[in-house]
Amino acid sequence: MSSTKKIAANLFIQIIGKATTTGIAVVMLAYMARYLGVDKYGDFTTIFAFLGFFAILSDMGLYTVAVKEMAKNPDRAKKIMGTIFVWRLILTSMLLIAPLVAWLVPNYTYDIKIGILVGTASSFFVGINQLFVSIFQSNLRMDRLVVSDVVSRFILFILVMLCIYLELPVIYFVWAYVLGNFSLAAISWMLSRKFLTFRLNFDLIHMKFIIKEAFPLGAIIILGFIYFKIDTVMLSIMKDSKTVGIYGAAYKIIEILITIPAMFMGSVFPMVTKYIKEKDYRLKFSFQKSFDFISLMAFPLLAIFFTMARPISIFLLGEGFIESAIALQYLAFAMFIIFFGTMMGYFIVAADIQKKLVPIYILSVFLNIIGNLYLIPRYSYIGASVATIFTELTVCTLATIVAIRYFSVFPRWAVFAKSFLAAVAMSGVMYYFAGYNLALTLAIGIIIYSLVLLMTGAISRQSIRETIGI
Repeated sequence: MSSTKKIAANLFIQIIGKATTTGIAVVMLAYMARYLGVDKYGDFTTIFAFLGFFAILSDMGLYTVAVKEMAKNPDRAKKIMGTIFVWRLILTSMLLIAPLVAWLVPNYTYDIKIGILVGTASSFFVGINQLFVSIFQSNLRMDRLVVSDVVSRFILFILVMLCIYLELPVIYFVWAYVLGNFSLAAISWMLSRKFLTFRLNFDLIHMKFIIKEAFPLGAIIILGFIYFKIDTVMLSIMKDSKTVGIYGAAYKIIEILITIPAMFMGSVFPMVTKYIKEKDYRLKFSFQKSFDFISLMAFPLLAIFFTMARPISIFLLGEGFIESAIALQYLAFAMFIIFFGTMMGYFIVAADIQKKLVPIYILSVFLNIIGNLYLIPRYSYIGASVATIFTELTVCTLATIVAIRYFSVFPRWAVFAKSFLAAVAMSGVMYYFAGYNLALTLAIGIIIYSLVLLMTGAISRQSIRETIGI
């Protein structure tokens, strides 16, 4: 199978898997939101948002370095993974700091503090699983990841539903996530052994090389996570659990959606890395195709979640979260920007120029914190949403400038413009049918979007056939 077909096959398999896990996540969100209510869901959101800051310290870019180094040096994969695994275990100790810091936050309840303590195990298993994912990705066998994702998410779903059935408090939902993520790491480990088995490698010289490669990327990931998650934590400190619940529920929907560009770019990342290393002429073609694909995906999602935010919030979260619709409308624009920022970020990392992102992310963290400090006291979760939009726009714009300058390529905007036109038509139709059945309205909107794309030539029958391999 050619590399292009491997990427297409991987992407298709991931789409099927992501559709399944997304379906599970959406149903689970719907049940949890209705059962816990706004306040308790706010507590749950606070627990994992707070933990995220310490979990990201244990990453330090090791996942991306693993994919990149194994793609470039497949014959040294065992040594690379053995060294990176050692660093992962060392850095994981950062998670132990989270419960200690949480205990010092005066307005965190006892339940939140205990939840953070228990949740450290969940973050540990997620971090370990990332390294096994890098093995799948470097071998272009993301079908194995799909298996571990689907099975473990189904286990988590059963555990969450059991908590709801037994009418258990929030802490048991945290335990459900611990067990669910343990199963994720265990299944990934078993499936990865077919492609790579390794031992812990304590070679100090190689360990130094890996951490030197990972540190700039780790700084970027940490800074990126801070500006992405700081709003939720600041809301939890400056406001109450109800506000966090309203914002957190909308944010969770957006978090599910932004896995789409990461999934796509994760599939093409090894090939882009290879093209850059070999100075292959196909690099510019890959850049344009990636930009076109992101455009085709980002515009309809923006149209759906801006135009239909209210019925979607009621359908997914229940009447108690009706205020989340407002946050969802604002965050839909942030999601749209993140799609393109994700693409630019992957290309920059593949080119080994991630150091250029550090000042961009430092600026963004500063702007986001200042924005939240000013906007949250005045406008609550709407202020946090606006700060997120502005921050994401800053990151995406500056990252795009870096990518364009380095690759000497400026994207053609034909598909982008046609996608915009199709999304406008889609929004108008959905707005007209908004009072009807939600599923019917969405179906009509998607049909209109697809028809406009075909009519304008943004996509063609031939391109569809090439994509699916017929």
